[in-house]
Amino acid sequence: MFDHLRGLDAEDLWTIWRCSHCHSLYPDPRPSDDSIGEAYENYYTHDIEHLSGAQSGLKRCAVSSVNSYMNRRFGACVRPASKFGFILFSIVEPLRLKLDYHGRHLYRVREGERRVLDIGSGNGEFLKRAISLGWHAVGLDPDPKAVHACRAQGLQSWVGFADSEEPNVAGPFDAVTLRHSIEHVPDPRADLRHCLRRLRPGGMIWLAWPNPNGTGARIFRSSWRGLEAPRHLCIPSASAMEDMLRQAGFVAPRVLRRGHHARSIARESGRIAGYRPGWGNQLRKLLGRLEGWWADLMATFLPAGGDELVVIAFAPERGADHA
Repeated sequence: MFDHLRGLDAEDLWTIWRCSHCHSLYPDPRPSDDSIGEAYENYYTHDIEHLSGAQSGLKRCAVSSVNSYMNRRFGACVRPASKFGFILFSIVEPLRLKLDYHGRHLYRVREGERRVLDIGSGNGEFLKRAISLGWHAVGLDPDPKAVHACRAQGLQSWVGFADSEEPNVAGPFDAVTLRHSIEHVPDPRADLRHCLRRLRPGGMIWLAWPNPNGTGARIFRSSWRGLEAPRHLCIPSASAMEDMLRQAGFVAPRVLRRGHHARSIARESGRIAGYRPGWGNQLRKLLGRLEGWWADLMATFLPAGGDELVVIAFAPERGADHA
């Protein structure tokens, strides 16, 4: 058993188990199908992100440098863009990896139109980014409120998930992405198979989710923000996800380095720990700072070293053996 923790309601108590074979985490028992919807009533992906107005000084310089890297790395054409931003972020490895993550490791669009399907598209943040990178982006989300948020911004999004029969998301797609979505589903193996059938031969699947074996999970245990009971129905380990991808028919699964990312989840884990008996405010603040720094360092050098996992895999080329 991993630990007990309280869920969204102070009266809820969930038991999280760790698989002795693959080291994934899961709650048992799970919330019922009738009750799980209550956990998403005020979920953060409902809100539309609004860009701030005029920028000046250091903030404008930072934005310009980021745009420079994204333009060179992904073939975007975002302004303003500095001349030296690409060089700067190419040198600072934790930040380079972070920006690669935000572009979800999509490749440059050189000829024709590339299509990406974002499953669990939320408020459309990535859809907008993918469009700026030259991709035709389409979203799927099981929450009608999230889909409404996308459409209010002129984005293409439909209600559903990987098994949707909506004609507008039939494919084929060059890439399918799932950021912090796969841990919310009751049958990830089935959803991976549905993702595969939407991809063209050689197309890429990209997944990101909390790392059940990272430093945050091990230090904060029941206070770790990545548990998010009862929304997270299974938090797979890196090896478990690689196995599931192969079983679904994907080839060449690979865990990628994440880079800078852990500060916010470490702070939130520290805040949650402050409500637990035996966790003083000073102790939880110190641990939050140290854990975030250490997770970023580990994620820069080790593919499965941080508080978040990123995995890519590919649909077999036409005529290849799926076994």
